[in-house]
Amino acid sequence: MTQKPRIGVWFAASATLFFARALLFATWLASGPEVKASLQLDTGQFGLLSMLYPIGGLLGILFASSLTNRFGSGRLTIIGFSLAALGLAGLGIAVPAGNVVLSSLCLVAMGLPMAIADYLGNFEGTAVDKASKRSLFPAIHAAWGIGMMLAAAVYSYFSTNQLGLGSNLALIATLVAASAIWAGTVFPKRASEKISATAKKAHSLMSRKVWTEKRTLLIAVIGFAFIMAEVSAGTWVPIALTNSGSTQAEAAATFGAVWVVITLTRLVGGAVVEKIGRSATILASTLITAAGIGVFMLDNLLHLPLLGLVLWGLGMAMGFPMSVSAMSDDPEKSAARINMIITVVYISSIAVGPALGAVGQALNIYAAFAVPLVLMLLSAVLSRVTKPENKVLDSPSA
Repeated sequence: MTQKPRIGVWFAASATLFFARALLFATWLASGPEVKASLQLDTGQFGLLSMLYPIGGLLGILFASSLTNRFGSGRLTIIGFSLAALGLAGLGIAVPAGNVVLSSLCLVAMGLPMAIADYLGNFEGTAVDKASKRSLFPAIHAAWGIGMMLAAAVYSYFSTNQLGLGSNLALIATLVAASAIWAGTVFPKRASEKISATAKKAHSLMSRKVWTEKRTLLIAVIGFAFIMAEVSAGTWVPIALTNSGSTQAEAAATFGAVWVVITLTRLVGGAVVEKIGRSATILASTLITAAGIGVFMLDNLLHLPLLGLVLWGLGMAMGFPMSVSAMSDDPEKSAARINMIITVVYISSIAVGPALGAVGQALNIYAAFAVPLVLMLLSAVLSRVTKPENKVLDSPSA
């Protein structure tokens, strides 16, 4: 049996996980130029350093589903976010000291529980969405944007007033831990189950089987593309802007403005999906994102970076949430498929750093954004696969 909280409380707790993860992640992203300078890294080396957060996450996601079944969402949330907050606070000590090794360990410590938290947020979010009569999932994802905006604003304030990176990261670490611990205390109390050997074997078989389903793999490609676009923006846009003459505070503020667009879009996104459908929403999202990336890449000719970033954010807003939604069509396979797409998320995040860093080092950082641009165009071609599952063939031979 499961003791479920009220829909409103459950919704708030699920959204809080996205908010807290975004606070932590965006603070790391916004501080990228300062970290790069303090650790005396070139573009390629910083690309490698940025891999460590998602590598930690990839290690964690391998156990997300089984740990949730054993310990429950609440306990995992409290333990995981506490560890991540300690990692962030440690980064605030390591970076000003110029300690690359300690900074690397802190990034891994931050990423390790965050992939599990990503799974938990989507797992609880899709559950409350199905329990509600309205489409709540886009609004739950909007909390990620609120966290991104707040993190960018706080970093910009600390940077402008020269208050120090360590103080900034300590404050954010405290907010992350406090908000997530609250969420962990209100998640549904699901009765613990003693899983038989047969059930464990079936669960393992299901987890492997989803990697052979044609529809699931194609949706994962779309999810990969949107996360590549999102992490590319977060990791490299502030650096591109500072390379073009913006201050660190200006770059953080500009990136925060993009998240205003993303968040507002997600808040009204449920109505859009109900009006035109999930597949059409993803198609529109891919094309708008591609247009935004293209405008930003042509900054030397068009001189309209903010317009490009606004389009980039407007397009990204609904892409990944709807990809996760498409993975949850079948309740029996939902957990395994969500675990699969979150795994793909962290593979994508690992690829962003070295891929764009290598291209940026060889050419320039603006040229590197061609990678997510091409993936967006590919996803536009694949968008039809995200229609409700009973309307799409899903066998490996389909």
